[in-house]
Amino acid sequence: MIIYYVVCVLICVCIAIYNKNKNKKDDWGGKEWIRLFVFGPFVLPIAAFVFGISGIIEKIKVRRKKFVFKKKYGFSPDEHYECFQMMGGAGFIVCQECGHKEEIVSFIHGIFHCAIGRQCPNCYAFVTEQNESDKPCTFGESKEDFKCPHCGTIIRKKEESIFKGDNEPLHCPKCHSHKLIYHCEYMT
Repeated sequence: MIIYYVVCVLICVCIAIYNKNKNKKDDWGGKEWIRLFVFGPFVLPIAAFVFGISGIIEKIKVRRKKFVFKKKYGFSPDEHYECFQMMGGAGFIVCQECGHKEEIVSFIHGIFHCAIGRQCPNCYAFVTEQNESDKPCTFGESKEDFKCPHCGTIIRKKEESIFKGDNEPLHCPKCHSHKLIYHCEYMT
């Protein structure tokens, strides 16, 4: 505690010297020095408290958002799920319920090409949307809706963001369970 107080006093002295040099015409009297030594050491703990409280509030908001999301899909608070946003590259998904194994692409990019993984909300088939652009590292505009090649369901409309559906939990195409494990084979 003594070391902390000494550091705070040194910081206050540096601030006072800076202010004195900045304002040559102002003369620092005894009242200003007493104010610095009495109130200066409390500035750091108060700032740490305020920033700490704001960080705690932000963590509570994030946890609440995750809880609401999991409740929406019927997951328990401690239950894990896979979604394309939490995965990258290409690999395979294994269902813990039925053992179904399937290779998928989550997100692969090159200079003029991107492949984004999708799951059909109707038949739960894993498909890959190819997005080619004439500009490097940008997403080209879609000329038509992206449809599931298996059942014809529109997965993403051309007006929607290319990243639409990244947070949606993935399901096994065979048994429709959400208890999947993703194994990444390579990332780009």
